[in-house]
Amino acid sequence: MTDILAQPASLMTARRFAPLFWVQALGAFNDQVFKTGFLVLLTYRLAAEMGLDPSLHNAIAGALFIIPFALFAPTAGQVADGVDKAKMIRVVKALEVVLMVVGAIAFHVQSLGLLYTLLFLMGAQSALFAPIKYGVLPQYLHESELTRGNGMIQAATFLAILFGQIVGAKLVLIEGGVTIIADAVIVIACIGFVASLFAPPAPPLGASPAIDWVFPRAMWGVVMDGRKVPEAFGAILGIGWFWFTGAAFLTLLPPYALEGLHGDNGVFILLLSTFSIGVAVGALLCARIFGERPRVSMAAWGAGGIALASLALWPATALYRSGVDFSGDLLTFGGFLTEPLAWPIIGCFAVLAACAGLYLTPLNVVLQLAAPPDARGRFVACSNTVDALAMVAAAGMSAMLVGYGASQADVYAIIGGTGLLAAVWAWRRG
Repeated sequence: MTDILAQPASLMTARRFAPLFWVQALGAFNDQVFKTGFLVLLTYRLAAEMGLDPSLHNAIAGALFIIPFALFAPTAGQVADGVDKAKMIRVVKALEVVLMVVGAIAFHVQSLGLLYTLLFLMGAQSALFAPIKYGVLPQYLHESELTRGNGMIQAATFLAILFGQIVGAKLVLIEGGVTIIADAVIVIACIGFVASLFAPPAPPLGASPAIDWVFPRAMWGVVMDGRKVPEAFGAILGIGWFWFTGAAFLTLLPPYALEGLHGDNGVFILLLSTFSIGVAVGALLCARIFGERPRVSMAAWGAGGIALASLALWPATALYRSGVDFSGDLLTFGGFLTEPLAWPIIGCFAVLAACAGLYLTPLNVVLQLAAPPDARGRFVACSNTVDALAMVAAAGMSAMLVGYGASQADVYAIIGGTGLLAAVWAWRRG
């Protein structure tokens, strides 16, 4: 381990970091190419051909991808704490290659049942990887590098998700697009597997824990174990709030672009890009702004910024709607940018996203440092479980508010405004 930590301080040239960085970035990109390609194919082709409700089946697809994180991440965390994490990374990436081969077949035959099955299995594969990608960082990096390393991983993840969604959405419906996507996901999975071969050893730091294959019981168990370390569990709850808020924003983003702003798919992509790039920038700036010794109280600034930007978005949207003609054609990407009243909205999204990066990064580092070294996989799995439950709760709360007549901007203000409470909570924890 000493030899690993003695490698160059430039993380992107260090074997102790670069392979994990590329494995995570390529995996996130691949997940989104497949998932978004499937959802666009479902919405614009399969739904019409099969007489399906696209909104219902998009919701089903989203649930099938998220549920495995709550179900399988706890057991995966137990496994990760008892094996060499580098070897587990290679097994998980090899599984991704197999799934992408089957996924390519599913895309070609356009079997809805097979595509749904693949989406669930991809969620399960991602759940297996989730406890490793953050749990292994303290073994690969010096403590003084953790904030920077976490920021780089988070930035790469959000940018990969963005580019994966754009590629999947733009390619799948063009002539030969299904073949392009089917081939691409296999190639990218193979590159990710090759990158995993360069990850240095990360042996377990303690006795192998008992593996609980009864998934609901394992889920309850990791949450109860997490509560035994208050500092780590506080970070877990704070991260859960982030995903609660983030899920609400991203879920409502397409209808917000269409109904709230009278924009086409280009406006949705613009807002999604602003959000993803903003989170990446905030994550990368975290170490520069707060230094390399993170504390939970640092997250208060990010939470407060999220709240203020969310609340400002409400009057910005109302002002925009009062000055834009909603009776004409939908605004395109370029048309939206030429509207002066659109820029306060873009600014709100940019500030909100940058503050999200500033909020999330220190909490991830606190979790890694506060968790017992021999149980980091289980603590990260606990965080994954809480995150998944938070995202489900966000979907339920958003649906309830919309059902009572709230607009997307209203929901953003209500849910994002809870950041004021999150800021007070984080500040008081010191």
